[in-house]
Amino acid sequence: MSDSPKHIAICSTSLHEYDRRLIRITKTIRELGHKVTWISRAQNEPDIQDRPDLVYHDIIRTRFKSGPLFYLEYNLRLISRLKSIKPEIVCAVDLDTLSACYYGSKKSTLYFDAHEIFYEVPELIGKKLKKAIWKWIASSYIPKVSKAYTVNHSLKVHYERKYRVEFKVVRNVPELDSQSNPVAQQTKKTLVYLGVLNKGRGVELAIEAMKALPEYHLKIIGEGDLSEVLRAQASGLKNVSFLGYLKPSSILNELQQASIGLNLLQAESLNYKLSLANKYFDYIHAGIPSINMAYPEYEILNSEYETGILVEDYSLESLIDGIRLLEDMHLYSRLASNTSQARIQYNWAHEKKILARIYDDNLN
Repeated sequence: MSDSPKHIAICSTSLHEYDRRLIRITKTIRELGHKVTWISRAQNEPDIQDRPDLVYHDIIRTRFKSGPLFYLEYNLRLISRLKSIKPEIVCAVDLDTLSACYYGSKKSTLYFDAHEIFYEVPELIGKKLKKAIWKWIASSYIPKVSKAYTVNHSLKVHYERKYRVEFKVVRNVPELDSQSNPVAQQTKKTLVYLGVLNKGRGVELAIEAMKALPEYHLKIIGEGDLSEVLRAQASGLKNVSFLGYLKPSSILNELQQASIGLNLLQAESLNYKLSLANKYFDYIHAGIPSINMAYPEYEILNSEYETGILVEDYSLESLIDGIRLLEDMHLYSRLASNTSQARIQYNWAHEKKILARIYDDNLN
């Protein structure tokens, strides 16, 4: 417990029911003895909370749901909320809340939690004005933060070189479920994708692959900008299922019903090339081998604990070849077995210690 508890506001545009990284982070900060207000969006009304041991959810609802007007409205409302509650520490989660956190907390200490390189997402390719705006926000406000952290070493290096601000690394890994002892079965022939349905994440390739692999079934967990487009693409395919958003407590069990996890990302986006997706660790904790891109973070981790295969090309052919490669039962069994050691190393019990030191200066 902290010797000097503080009021800490965590600010994001994510849906609080499904943002598992922030669920873990806010819970950990609360366990340190701090008062935590998580300002975010929500799909449903949160339960009324009057217990002092819980994270308080302050929900912002906007008239606009996407685009520039959404960000403008959300940030104006966020500034107002922060000025009202007057927290001692404000943590902006990604660039889309950073400027509002700065102006809404002039008397607070400003932290920054970077989940990605916001101005390098594939949705901004070819959109010079929007990209320039996000870059301007980054260069204007990241140097003003007191503490910063991100999800992997590659992003740490990128941010430190560009903005001369020290970043810590808090990986986005699940809590270890000591009651779970998954046994992967290649014979299930079930592929699973977990994550946001956005451009360049390989979901289109996976759906297309199902036409060439009718003996396999694809389950897609999540929603996003391409939800309607992808459902239209899969129309008529009986071996593709969309499960939508799942409660965090249900995800592990659903993953354990699959045989192979998918984690494909398009190289034309620097954000993706330097990424370390939380789904990579989710598949490990579910005990299933995965197919990933041969990008820096995955190359490092897979060399330590070989839990999946790496493909060089973001293409339909590479995906199908990867799936066929995992039909080798000796290879599949070895990769599945390696996940048991990897999840002992990569779980929230280790990362929460780093987070605790960020929010409590007296911890070593």
